Amino acid sequence: MESVWDVHGEDASPSSGADDGQGAHRPRPRTAGEYGPLPSTSRGEGGAGSDLDLLASEVPSDTLATVMLLRNRFPASLPMCPLVVASHIYSIVSDRTSVDRQLEELNRNKKIQIIRLASDRVDYGIVLWADYTSLVNSCKEGKGKEWQDLLDWFVNRLVQRVTHCYVDDCELEKELRSFLRARGGDVGLHGDWVKRLVQSGLITRRMSVHGGYWFSVPNLGIFVKSLRAGRKRLAGILKRRKRCEILQWDLEKMKLPKTTLGMQYQLRDAIGSGLFEQIETTCGPLLRLANKTEKL
Repeated sequence: MESVWDVHGEDASPSSGADDGQGAHRPRPRTAGEYGPLPSTSRGEGGAGSDLDLLASEVPSDTLATVMLLRNRFPASLPMCPLVVASHIYSIVSDRTSVDRQLEELNRNKKIQIIRLASDRVDYGIVLWADYTSLVNSCKEGKGKEWQDLLDWFVNRLVQRVTHCYVDDCELEKELRSFLRARGGDVGLHGDWVKRLVQSGLITRRMSVHGGYWFSVPNLGIFVKSLRAGRKRLAGILKRRKRCEILQWDLEKMKLPKTTLGMQYQLRDAIGSGLFEQIETTCGPLLRLANKTEKL
């Protein structure tokens, strides 16, 4: 079975400007806070929380429950749908192999949608399927029926059928031509529709010898820019310290002026992504820069 992750490797990082040049076809983006919090997953007598408990019970670990928890901690002010960085899950669930395996299963079953982040490392974002479909539907606002039908095909046919986080050129062209032919459209204009999907921020060009497109979300570049700035700032703080290490509680007192994601968010990412090593001491957790020569 083909992996949901990128199986070929990259010649270059995917473009971080998933939102570049998209204003012509995109309505005002909702902030993450406008998607609203998920209902509580605590068990009670009926209610939406019981539905989430049922959903979480369908996987044999805490991976989905962790995604739900972290999704509600996404910075509410960012103009994009809430997502969870995989590194945050790794900082909570220690068995990374199990996490990756279950994320693949959840992606195949369309409980989540995995997207590639154009960051300084190989990072992936996790979007709950309900948030993803809500995002795609919001792209229909104020648009014509042709575009609305295309978005229905995109989320209900193309993304549903693809089990990894990208689609290759041949598959996209084949599926899009089939859709246009079925509705009596001009199949020769498939390239124009692909361009509109790129402009909307729903796909972005995959910079690889294998070509294709990453599935994406509008304004992803804003989030990635903040994430990278926070990583660089944290690494810089530790590089100025003796032996490139600091007690975690000392670091938590500091501010990160160049990121909108906040210290706790960036710190969880730094630990889960392997940027920092966390060592237990009698004085509390000690954080050490894992790679002192890495350029961020």
